[in-house]
Amino acid sequence: MTENREQDDNDRKPDADGTPDTEGAPDSDSKPAEKKMNPVKEMFILAALYLPLGFFLWFFAASLLMVPTRLVSELLLTGLFPDIFMEIFQDGFVFEMNSHLEVRNPDDGQMMPLTWVINPMIYAWGMALLFGLIMATPLTVKRRVIQMVIGFAVVTLVTIWGVFWEAWRDLVFLFGPDVGAVVDEVVLNPTVIALFYQMGYLMFPAVVPVAAWILMNRDFIENHVVRKRR
Repeated sequence: MTENREQDDNDRKPDADGTPDTEGAPDSDSKPAEKKMNPVKEMFILAALYLPLGFFLWFFAASLLMVPTRLVSELLLTGLFPDIFMEIFQDGFVFEMNSHLEVRNPDDGQMMPLTWVINPMIYAWGMALLFGLIMATPLTVKRRVIQMVIGFAVVTLVTIWGVFWEAWRDLVFLFGPDVGAVVDEVVLNPTVIALFYQMGYLMFPAVVPVAAWILMNRDFIENHVVRKRR
């Protein structure tokens, strides 16, 4: 018993500097290392922060961004259906559609060329969405610029689809049976026009930009989402 007490006293003796010997004792002040944020969650947080800037730039440069859409839409409509479409005039980001078809003026009863407006921006908001996603994804400057260009081209195609079928939707359903009958003889039936218009209005603007981002960043998604789940 005496030997055991002497051994315990020796264990409690302070070191040469006067501090007790606590070697091997757990450090009560130590804290577990902080876990790093999931890169996917971090990316989506950054994307949400970039979105306001993306929408500001998208709206600020809307007139310029819609020029390719106007040129291609005018080429398709006036080139394929010259008897119906005359030209597309762009006022800011709004398109004024001019047709060879005539309607009666409600004021004086005289016949006049049919004109109406289309807002292509309702199909192009995916540009701002892609801007936020691409800016938040960890990429080199070169890859970021390339993806921006590809994203702009993809959303422009979606916008062209929307403008094309909205023009036909308007002619069939908004300007009376006489105009609708002429259109029905030239192009597809109203049911098909309505279907393609709904696809371009409800589905493509939201789905296509996200799908384009996924295809352009498969490596990032596989490394940080698919493999971690496995």
